[in-house]
Amino acid sequence: MNTIDTVAHTLKFNFHTVTNNAAVDALVHALSIDLYIKHHIECAHPSAECLVFDSERDCTFAQLALSSDTRFTLTRRID
Repeated sequence: MNTIDTVAHTLKFNFHTVTNNAAVDALVHALSIDLYIKHHIECAHPSAECLVFDSERDCTFAQLALSSDTRFTLTRRID
């Protein structure tokens, strides 16, 4: 990830039926691996329910790629 850019593009996951923090962490980590393998998108996983992307483009593409999954809803944030 690019450390020069100070803007972070974040996707926050809200799992509807999973309430265990360790389970959410594992699921989000698995999704980050899936994004890398399928789409070559790199991201950081700073907390159990968040993925952070270097660029708006990667964040938007990841949001679109993950939008068909009914296990969670996504909230987008720019820090």
